[in-house]
Formats: sequence, C-alpha cells, structure tokens
Amino acid sequence: MTRIATEVTKELKRQGHSVIQVGTNGDSLYSYAYKTAIEAPLRLPRKGIDVYHALATLEAMWLPKNKSIATFLDLFTTTNPEKAGAGMGYNKWKLAAGRLYFKFGSKIASKCRFLVCISEKTKKDVLEYVCRDEDKMVVIRLGISKDLKPMNRIPNRRFRIGTLSQLDKRKRVDLLINQFKVSKIDAELVIAGMGQDREILEKLADGDDRIKFLGLVPENELADFYNSLDLFCFPTGIEGYGLPAVEAMACRKPVVVFNDAILPDEIWTRCFSIENLTDLFNNPNKIDTVLRATDYEDNLRFAGEHRWDRCVSQYVDLYERIVKGE
Repeated sequence: MTRIATEVTKELKRQGHSVIQVGTNGDSLYSYAYKTAIEAPLRLPRKGIDVYHALATLEAMWLPKNKSIATFLDLFTTTNPEKAGAGMGYNKWKLAAGRLYFKFGSKIASKCRFLVCISEKTKKDVLEYVCRDEDKMVVIRLGISKDLKPMNRIPNRRFRIGTLSQLDKRKRVDLLINQFKVSKIDAELVIAGMGQDREILEKLADGDDRIKFLGLVPENELADFYNSLDLFCFPTGIEGYGLPAVEAMACRKPVVVFNDAILPDEIWTRCFSIENLTDLFNNPNKIDTVLRATDYEDNLRFAGEHRWDRCVSQYVDLYERIVKGE
C-alpha cells in the first residue's frame, strides 16, 4: 500500500498537481486500526482541498463523501476470511474484529462519489457485498515500475526459483518452503519481502542452504531480482490483483501458482497452476514444459499495460468530474 501511495503521489506531482499526503500505514493490525479510526480524522486537511482520494478502503471513512474517491484493493476479508493475513489469520478473535471493522469501513467508504476497483474481480465482489450502484464504480489497474524489463541473466548460475511478497499467512510461503525442502532439485530458492512471519519461515527452512531470505528489495533493485530468476513462484492463497506476478512477466519470467489460488482471470490465465510444487521441482521435464510453453511475448504486452502514468491519468479524469460536480 505504501508503494502505491508513493507512485501515485509521484506521478500526480509530475503531472503538475498539488498533493497533500496523510499516511495511515501501521506496522501492526492494532496500529493501523488506530491510525484509520482515530488519527486520520485529526490529521485530515479540511480547507483548500478540491478532491480527496483514499488509496485503501478504510482510509476513506472520514472523507467528505461528495468530493472523494475510495480505492478498493480487495474484499477477501469479507469473501474469504479463512485466507486472511495481516495478523488476522492465526487468531479467531482478531479475525472477527478485523472482519467487522472492514465491513463497517467499507460501507462508509461506499458513499464516496467514485469507487475505484483494481480488477474486475474486486468490482464484482464490491457490487455483491458493499454497494449496488455500478454507475459510481470504475476499474483502474495499478502500475508497475517502468524499469522492469528483461535483462541478460548471469550465465552458469544455479537454477533459481524466487518469490516476492508480504510474509504472512495469506501468501502461503510456508507451502513453497515445505514443498521445496522435500524436493531433490538442484536449485536455489530466494524469498524476497518482509512481514511478521519471517522468523517462522526462517525456522521452517531449517538451515536448508538452498533457501535464501533477501528481506525487502528496494524499488531500484527489483529488475535485478526478477531477472536473476529462472522461475517465479507465487504461492498466494488469494489476491485482489497480484502485481508481483505482473512484475515477473515484465521481466520475461514464467509464473507458477497453486491451482486453488483465487486470482483475477487476467492474472490466472497467464500463469501455470500446479497442485504440488514438489512434483514440479522433481521433474525436469515438467519444468521445461513450463519454461517452453509460457507465452512470453503476450505476457510482456500485458505487463506493459500496467503504467503509473496511465493509472494516474484515469484518476485525474475522475478528479475533474468531481470538481465539475458531475
């Protein structure tokens, strides 16, 4: 969410717009609830603002509804709570409280002038569970870094499998680690990202020297990370969109997901779905099939549609409609 806010703000300023940021990111479930429920209304500027835009649902609760936009990234706290992460997945009381708070906040956010959904899947969920007014809904894809492009891989390196995500229950990196550990593949598994489950996952790796934890990969090093891989694994249980898969496609990498993953169709159809990764890792012919059968050119074209300038220009169209009172 922080990266989205950074990129949108940067592009808005590049296009000549004045932007005031009011951050509500918290490093825990409790701090995020406090910041969105208590701190946000106290910090929200009230004068000289033409349009308010919340880049996450709960941040829209305190906005003046007639001149605001709420972005819905996902709705799986409502649709698939059993797959929830963000600190809720391991505790039924946190999950119950989180679901109630999100449902409450979503209903308030739905009163904004426009509701932006990042995928058709998210729009469908919002229509079913939050708001029936389709006229106020717009699907706008997020962007990816323009630096993400194919580069020559360093030759004679060990076969490299990688993943990048928030390290929490929803992302199911534990399944990837477990199924990699019992495989006999001569390869390296690199895990990028941070999150509250990192310590758990490191213990799960149990000293397997084939498994490396990279921590947070800076934006300017993402292209190097993706291009160092031979195969990108995206073991997530559910996504509102799934930008890491798109980023890997932009670097001409094949993407593998579990066959029970819940993803937007435009992502799902460009990935290879696997029931068990151990079977894949232990079978060079299956890996070769994935590498050869990937439609790299179509994936590159698709990834190229995810541009921050295009995303923000679509936002600006909505801002102008609000200013004009449409």
